[in-house]
Amino acid sequence: MIFQKKRWILKDNNNFENMDIEIDGRKIKPQIIKVLNNRGVQEKEEIERFLNPSLKNLHNPFLLSDMKEAVKIIHEAILHKSRVLIYGDYDCDGVTSTYLLYSTLRNFLPTSYYIPNRFKDGYGLNLDVLKKLEDKFDLLITVDTGISAQNEVKYLKEKGKKVIITDHHEPKEVLPDADAVINPKRKDSVYPFRDLAGVGVAFKLLHALKSSGLNLKLSEYLDVVAIGTIADVMPLVDENRIFAKFGLKVLKNTRNVGLKKLIEVAGLSSKEELKPYDVSFIIGPRLNAAGRISDANLAVSLLLEKDAIKAESIAKRLDEENRKRQEIEEKTIKEAQSLIAKNKSILKKKIFVLSNGSWHAGVVGIASSKITEKYYRPSLLLTVADQGILKGSGRSIKGFNLFEALKSCSEILLKFGSHEYAAGLSLPVDNVEKLDEILNSIAQDYHFMIFKPAIEVDLVLSLNEIDDELVDQVYLLEPFGVGNPEPTFLIKNLVVENFRFMGEDNKYYKFFTGNSTKYDVVCFSNLEDEDELISMKKVDIVCKLERNLFNSVRKNQFNIIDICENVSFGVIKDLYNNLKAIRECNLNFKKYELHRASLQDIENKKCVYVAFYPHIVLNFLKFLKGEDVEGEFFEFLNMQGRIIQHQSSLKEVYFDDIFATRLDKLNLLNDEADLIVALDVPSYQFIKNFYPDVDVVMINLDNKFDEFALQINEECVNVYKTFRTCEFISYNFSGIYESDPFLKVVKLLFIVQMFEEAGLILAEVTHEGIEVKEFLKAQEKVNLKSTKVYSFYKTLKE
Repeated sequence: MIFQKKRWILKDNNNFENMDIEIDGRKIKPQIIKVLNNRGVQEKEEIERFLNPSLKNLHNPFLLSDMKEAVKIIHEAILHKSRVLIYGDYDCDGVTSTYLLYSTLRNFLPTSYYIPNRFKDGYGLNLDVLKKLEDKFDLLITVDTGISAQNEVKYLKEKGKKVIITDHHEPKEVLPDADAVINPKRKDSVYPFRDLAGVGVAFKLLHALKSSGLNLKLSEYLDVVAIGTIADVMPLVDENRIFAKFGLKVLKNTRNVGLKKLIEVAGLSSKEELKPYDVSFIIGPRLNAAGRISDANLAVSLLLEKDAIKAESIAKRLDEENRKRQEIEEKTIKEAQSLIAKNKSILKKKIFVLSNGSWHAGVVGIASSKITEKYYRPSLLLTVADQGILKGSGRSIKGFNLFEALKSCSEILLKFGSHEYAAGLSLPVDNVEKLDEILNSIAQDYHFMIFKPAIEVDLVLSLNEIDDELVDQVYLLEPFGVGNPEPTFLIKNLVVENFRFMGEDNKYYKFFTGNSTKYDVVCFSNLEDEDELISMKKVDIVCKLERNLFNSVRKNQFNIIDICENVSFGVIKDLYNNLKAIRECNLNFKKYELHRASLQDIENKKCVYVAFYPHIVLNFLKFLKGEDVEGEFFEFLNMQGRIIQHQSSLKEVYFDDIFATRLDKLNLLNDEADLIVALDVPSYQFIKNFYPDVDVVMINLDNKFDEFALQINEECVNVYKTFRTCEFISYNFSGIYESDPFLKVVKLLFIVQMFEEAGLILAEVTHEGIEVKEFLKAQEKVNLKSTKVYSFYKTLKE
């Protein structure tokens, strides 16, 4: 069967109350209001502000702590023509922040900037650099950095310098003793929004300066504010949503010559509108590339360049730097994956701490994000920075606060700074094992299910709720990004019709809904076996709603994020395929003595769990979804904190154990496991007969199969006669005398497989029952007891 790859977490709609809301004359559909309710946007005024963002809704900048002091200092600097140094950072947020303040303040007073070199200066304020530059400035303004620079600020104050810090990183317990520290994450902050990017904080400083009388045209700079905000993976809500919404519009027709040339070089000029994706994966990486592998000043010079020919030359250099970065990054990711693959002890950990002296310091952060994405584990990638010193970057998952975890390790770190999901750090090489130990000890206190990938489903929709207007209104929620992802919808019981593969090597697939309402359904992340996909009949999907215009013809389509076959049918289909393997094999079945095991026998072993009986399979599938399932076995797995994946979901995420329902494909999983664990007698005997060399034990979860009695009698006759009458039998067929619905289905499948093996029929399982595709004429007298299927049954009962 095709089973979902991730947990589906349905958001609560119980407290939903519909409202009459109109935006530009359009009545907003209740489904859109529900989505916003689930995301914490619940009051009518909030919803209207979200759906109709405006620059007028930007917060008062003077609500930020120390903003009044900072504005006063800058006005005094303008009055006295003081020299100002903007000290930035080498990533995209730092580059755009530096450009923003430098290009505006230089119109009023002598202004210079400094972008540290990642490899020579390191992250943050560098005391040696400041000593070299101290005679060239009277006022230092930091952007996207400085919140942890106690020693550096102390030195500057002793030298009589004025210091304004603008930053957005998490402050430590003690703030630097600067003249002004502007950071929405300050503990004493009353600012309504704490998740500004560094460039957002810099913009708020300019916002305050404009409010205090300085002649500034802030709207012209929204393009760089949007780039820095999106590229630094800030949540696109509140002020960030306004920056992104209007900044992307400015960016499309930007007056900035350098950005215009970068857009051309990157191949984005022909797009009707730019999206956050274009910034995150095309524009941002090119601005970031210089700082990652050479010098970020190249990116600042692009933004400052007025000459089109020179700007194009710089844009091409950045494009080439990005290509080099991609090659280095790909090599780093492969080497990190190789480290994990070769060391099983790493795979057993909840946090990966990986180091390699040859890794490029500029790409370990991106490589870490790829490792975290693949294995769904927080990861830190470290490389040599200096003799005996490692430095690196980390990325985390939802629910694990990396900043708080690193705070607990501060005594063994030389330096660190981070958000909840991302970090930079340095430490003595001798402390790596201790760091690994402390972080994984902290991770043990977290519930193991946070380490299992999940999709938050915004809403469950029925097909009759979906129309052009609903799909159009989904786009009112743009721009999408972190904090405001594209809405996901769960649509159940879709009948699969006209399934077909698309793309090179059948990478993608498409089908139509065979229900009364017809829609296109597409999937661009095919990770399933082809035979499993082709046999789909009825599915539940988590998807995005999209409008697709082709040759001026509009079609609404569902873009699949995750898919699950109708579970009951999937279990039946797998059982049918297992029996098919039995009837097509060349084995003489033997009865093997049961090798029973205790729960302690499987502790700390990588296991493949297998089951034949539907009741056990359904319980296990509930467990995989994170639902409570009673029983000592499932309590044991819970206590162990095991991450278990269904065998159809193994190509995407890391797992501790596997649950297999296609026993005929077990040989593909055997290399992944220390032990095969059969959960009922049929699965144990199946494995021993088909794979006699496999190490298998049994923990019997259900004895109901003991009650199963297959006889060549009236029930077989009833099945055949009914097929002859209507060529179809439902799974609750009354001609099989079993009160247990699972035993009834098992018996029906056994009988049908015996008929097929005996050459009487060709049949097909559907989500509703079993359908005969063709009646065959037997060549000789049929003896169902001579079939392989019946022989297997006798082996179970002997």
